[in-house]
Amino acid sequence: MTTVRVAPKWTAWAVGGWLVTTVVCFGIVAYALGPMLANNDQRAALDVLEDRMAQAQGAARTLLGAAPVTKPPELGSPVAVLEIPKLHAQQVVLEGVAPGETVSGPGHVPGTSGPGQPGNSAVAGRYSGYGAPFARLGELARGDKLVVATTQGKSVYTVTDTATRDLDEDRDYGRTENDRLTLVTSASWWPGAASHATVVTAVLDGKPFRPTPQNGRADAQDGRSGDPAGWARLALALGGFAVVAAGATVLYRRWRSVSTYVLTTPALLALAVLAASAVWRLLPAWA
Repeated sequence: MTTVRVAPKWTAWAVGGWLVTTVVCFGIVAYALGPMLANNDQRAALDVLEDRMAQAQGAARTLLGAAPVTKPPELGSPVAVLEIPKLHAQQVVLEGVAPGETVSGPGHVPGTSGPGQPGNSAVAGRYSGYGAPFARLGELARGDKLVVATTQGKSVYTVTDTATRDLDEDRDYGRTENDRLTLVTSASWWPGAASHATVVTAVLDGKPFRPTPQNGRADAQDGRSGDPAGWARLALALGGFAVVAAGATVLYRRWRSVSTYVLTTPALLALAVLAASAVWRLLPAWA
């Protein structure tokens, strides 16, 4: 039986090379692949919401009118279209602000009022990864307009304040005397930042629509939390990556390099992408 000896120096270079590859894949997932996936999710969500709006408008024209809403929106479902004219931005808002929701677009914070309804409606979005829909929130100033469209109709808000500070859940997500829209994102490009926020406050112009049932507050639904399920995904991805990388190292020493490259590289890249995706799930949802 032939013993395969792997030089420590060669192994170090191989491990270092794949660590660099993993970091590159991390960036690709967030800043190249992520935006494409988010755009696809946005188009699909917009189609669903436009269909619901058309149904609601059709029902409103009947003698009985539209049936009252009796259940809160499902997590991940589209609830509104947010338009920010100054930034030339339009985003479909999904219900929930866990990492699984904010990879597809800004999320409505559960436990706050529905968009266009009485009270404080809060929306959190990503600052850097997955298309960075809220990266330019800090450019908004007093007097700028925000437009929200739901199945109930269109609402216009006027920005009254833009601040960079620590997120205050009671203040930013709590009840208010007036009807407002609160937009929240991270104040830092660093993906792990979990406290400093850019907060835009806007007051509703005119009267709100009738309130509908909303989901309750949850600690994991504030935009600053990651998804603990990401640890299991990361462990599986890194475990598979380690096995394939070890096998590739042995094959490179015993077999033809070109054949080994063709056989192992796609699997290693796929596992690196899965590991990077899992890491993003562990980071704050507004990153």
